[in-house]
Amino acid sequence: MKTRRFAFFVLAITSVILGGWIFSPATIIPPANLINPVSIYLVDYGFHGRLILPINRDKCLEYAYGDWRYFALNQQDWLTGAAALFLPTQGALGRKLKNCDRFDLLATQKDSSLLSITVEKAKVDRLLKVLNSYFDRLATLQIKNSYTGMTLVPYDRTYTVIHNSNHELVRWLQDLGCRVEGFVLWANFQISDQ
Repeated sequence: MKTRRFAFFVLAITSVILGGWIFSPATIIPPANLINPVSIYLVDYGFHGRLILPINRDKCLEYAYGDWRYFALNQQDWLTGAAALFLPTQGALGRKLKNCDRFDLLATQKDSSLLSITVEKAKVDRLLKVLNSYFDRLATLQIKNSYTGMTLVPYDRTYTVIHNSNHELVRWLQDLGCRVEGFVLWANFQISDQ
């Protein structure tokens, strides 16, 4: 009897610790000592996030990553959703041109938040070049998703629960010189105040 109670106690404590770790926000630590700083934006929709990069003073590109069938083709039935989570499936890279002065609308959308991060402009230009050249190479395969307003192409990274939209977003943030600490499964991000 004591062994069962002890096992239950250990399981309960482990569950609380694991749950706290999983549900606590991942912390983005922006780079320091920037020579030519520029603001980028992360739109947090609760389960998934998107990255917005400035092209010039007025225009920005919003980038997102997801499963090809579920995200790009809107085949959002339970079978496609389960396959996207538990099997390696075709990834999709999406982008959308935006006016930089309309971020106030993103921040007011239900169940979303907008985070501003300051990074080095040269790294933003480099990431834009990589992502845009990827799009240009696959121009004949582009599709337009009328629901999201994004143009999408097949992406060379497979999608699963262990490499979902937020994991790819973290990879892009790292390319921009940010560090991300904590558990990343869904878009539960905060900016470090260091």
